Amino acid sequence: EYYSKFYLEDKQELKTFKTIKSQVESINLVFGKIRVDRLTKHDVKQWVLERKKINTSKTIRNYLSIVRGIINIAIDMEVINHNVAEKIQLPEHHQEEIEPFSQSEVIRLLSKAEGFLKYFLAVSFFTGARTGEVLALMHQDIKLEDQVIEIKRALSDGEISTPKTLKSIREVPIFNDLIPYLKQIDKSSLWLFSKQDGLYYSSLSGQHYRAWRKLLNDCGIKYRKIYATRHTFIVSMLKYSDLSIMQIAQIVGHTTTQMIIQNYAKFIKGEHLKVDRKLSLFTDKSADRKVQKA
Repeated sequence: EYYSKFYLEDKQELKTFKTIKSQVESINLVFGKIRVDRLTKHDVKQWVLERKKINTSKTIRNYLSIVRGIINIAIDMEVINHNVAEKIQLPEHHQEEIEPFSQSEVIRLLSKAEGFLKYFLAVSFFTGARTGEVLALMHQDIKLEDQVIEIKRALSDGEISTPKTLKSIREVPIFNDLIPYLKQIDKSSLWLFSKQDGLYYSSLSGQHYRAWRKLLNDCGIKYRKIYATRHTFIVSMLKYSDLSIMQIAQIVGHTTTQMIIQNYAKFIKGEHLKVDRKLSLFTDKSADRKVQKA
């Protein structure tokens, strides 16, 4: 517990500090009273096995990284000379399966949704923005004349902050289908989505998630996390738009195309075979024009 205080001091400037602090507190409930020189690799392994019952592999990796960092501080202070949290075998991380909504499912969801959920889903489906980015939008970010939305804020630990990377600060196009929804959103607050007191939502509430689950049930649609709106936008853009993967990456705020290729490639298999077979790759176009003139 003593060394965790130094670890947290070093992380105070991070946007994710509240999350890290919560994780450190959870770790201290297990290891906080154990002297660092008496902590064993077996202790850490047993803790990892317990966490497997409640956490994903990715979450366990994040926790273990913090444990290593705290122990490294004790090493730097020359209290111990090795890190017992190193070389701990972790459960294999399986990438969560991406299952976008079909076009007909999106239409059903938007037609049946009401109130906040209707407009939140419309903005999410038609922009591919992250949940925290959508909740941080202000009316001044909506440029209907130019048909763009400026994304320059996001929620981090429930507070307004800048988006996660510089590439996440961006302009996204407003598709014609989204315009009617934007025009119907109440403008009594500065925020696009606000509570009754006019303040922004620091996160989606349990009430929102219950309404989401009920909407899916009412539409006869298999449950997906609300983040699937983003997946749906990306897959739809890959399948039906003329934009390049790089352009799509820019719209959704990815720093490179790698994330899209890695996560969504399976949804565009065979798309390359739709190329126009009459396309002339190496024909001398100037020679063709000379023939036509003659």
